[in-house]
Amino acid sequence: MFTSRFIISTLAVGLGALVAQVKCHSSADIDLTWISEDSSLPKVVAKGTILSASNYSRLDNINYGSGPPLSVEHVIGNVSEVLSMAQLAVINFPVTGGSAGLNSSLYLNISHYANTLLCSEGSDIAGAVMFHGTNTLEETAFGVDLTLNCSKPFVATGAMRPDTYASPDGRSNFFQAVATAISPAARDRGGLIAFNDRITSIYYSTKTNANTPDTFKAIEQGNVGVFLGGQPYFYYGASFPAGRPTFDVTEVDEVPAVVILYGHQGFDATLMHAAVTNGAKGIIHMGSGAASLSPSAREAAAQLYEQGVPVVTVPRSVTGTGMPSVYPGPIIYASYLGAPQARIMLQLALGAGYSLDEIRDLFESPLRNAIYAPTPNNKWYYAESS
Repeated sequence: MFTSRFIISTLAVGLGALVAQVKCHSSADIDLTWISEDSSLPKVVAKGTILSASNYSRLDNINYGSGPPLSVEHVIGNVSEVLSMAQLAVINFPVTGGSAGLNSSLYLNISHYANTLLCSEGSDIAGAVMFHGTNTLEETAFGVDLTLNCSKPFVATGAMRPDTYASPDGRSNFFQAVATAISPAARDRGGLIAFNDRITSIYYSTKTNANTPDTFKAIEQGNVGVFLGGQPYFYYGASFPAGRPTFDVTEVDEVPAVVILYGHQGFDATLMHAAVTNGAKGIIHMGSGAASLSPSAREAAAQLYEQGVPVVTVPRSVTGTGMPSVYPGPIIYASYLGAPQARIMLQLALGAGYSLDEIRDLFESPLRNAIYAPTPNNKWYYAESS
């Protein structure tokens, strides 16, 4: 089932003699080595993928990645305060080529382990933290969020500055992610991102700046909480994002191919057919304005719909939504999801065998129920059909 190598990391040098390593055999035959000062503290599984360093100066925050690879244990060793609040077990998922080179096998693999370790009956693990390269953090995190089938916290974080920088942000982000993962108030909210003193919902978050630490935001929906004194403070009671589904990927190792196409003036709609010819089972179209398609793109979408290929459209803009028409048609609107998130949701839906009508309902029902279902709107919008 698991397609990439599973490595239980050894304790980093420098954590100190107070730290004990205790091997624990889980119900899934997975041995975890707990890094701990106090065996009574909550347990958190830390999933490490990418940590960067630089061979240049302590002010280099542009050409990093050239230095030696760093482990999550390295971060723990530099933020030893984290061991005063949690026991940690580290699972590394080796990757090559940076986070921009990742694919769905990573989030499926992480989800398999997260469901086994967190959601199994009798599990005493409080939550999980994923440290991930920021280029595609939102994609891996979104994939795990939609496939984690219990209410325990799954918290994603990373670093915008290399650990060799004069003021690295990864260490603080990691501490805050662990603090969130052990917080009872973090349950029943879906996946969360802890980054730069803020907490946002994975479902609505996107990377908004390519260079600065203040990058992961849910622009329209806002922050879920903030960190004060290193601890999470939630603004609202626990609730899941509107329309957030969950998928069972217990027996899933791969998902169907879905491509993203950027709509623009003069858009060549034959690219939509070409993508399907090349193996795409679905298309995400980034439309101008409120996810609009050109006439030729609309025609191509209708033709593909007749072939059983869904075309889901999202706005090119960083936030906002396209509006589904009163009567369902061949074009599917993705509510408030961005293109990367809509792609993953469509992959999971196709992999689960959803029909075109079920896919439309998956994406559009939150908006349709809000816009067209209330009595006044129902009367106004459907007047022509009465």
